[in-house]
Amino acid sequence: MTRRKILAMSIAVLAGCSTLNLGGDGESDMLSGVGRIPGYDFGTAITLPEGFEIDLPEVEGGLIGPKAGGSRLLMIGDSILASTSSRYGNEMCNALKPLGWQVAIEAEASRFAEFGNRVLDQRLKAEAGWDAAVIFLGTNYEGNKDSYAKQLRKMLTKLSPRPVLLVTTSMFRNSQREVNAAIRVVAGEYENASILDWETISETKGVLNPDGVHLSPKGRSVFAVAMARALDLAPYREGECLESKFRDDSSAGKDVMPSPVDPSVDSTEAPAP
Repeated sequence: MTRRKILAMSIAVLAGCSTLNLGGDGESDMLSGVGRIPGYDFGTAITLPEGFEIDLPEVEGGLIGPKAGGSRLLMIGDSILASTSSRYGNEMCNALKPLGWQVAIEAEASRFAEFGNRVLDQRLKAEAGWDAAVIFLGTNYEGNKDSYAKQLRKMLTKLSPRPVLLVTTSMFRNSQREVNAAIRVVAGEYENASILDWETISETKGVLNPDGVHLSPKGRSVFAVAMARALDLAPYREGECLESKFRDDSSAGKDVMPSPVDPSVDSTEAPAP
């Protein structure tokens, strides 16, 4: 029996009231409230919060799991990704662990693109065995598209040939068009790059807070579902939530981050840049 079939039998299928359509041919690949990963015949515990109906766009460049050589996943981002980490509600790892991913979330509030290279310089040099990565940086944007693209290229070059999922940003201001355009241009230069179209997904009412940037409580679950769908099943190993090295959210503005469940997190209020 294959690992994918064993995983299908071992994951509990959760009941729900929401609908998730996986895009492409106009047909739903869903039972009510139960996500299905395209290309595999199994149901997983991938569910949307009650009341949501979302057509997830196709993952540009292909799903990550079939391209990965192993299950160790490095996720890099700012406050949006950080809000789903284990120091808060742990929505991200809770969604990815059943798919077999061994997940390290390296994300801090108010970080710009160069933060990603700082993370890679530490974690790639200190540890071998990373098999795939997610990069969600660009919400904090200094307005220089060439500089932003340069940082992305550095990250993708360091990670190559590992598959990398780049995530577009919500359109909360006009300059984010430059960010998302740069993501698509740079992704087209690297065979290992795929794109999750968060710009489109985040337009769904209720996913974001009123600021148009950060995730609502239910939006954090929607984000984790979208990420799980884009990553797909991991190969070989059992899933695990790995320790984060970068945990400083002290630059987050008031009410930006969820209430921490990990008392060691530094979430002291300070104005965001």
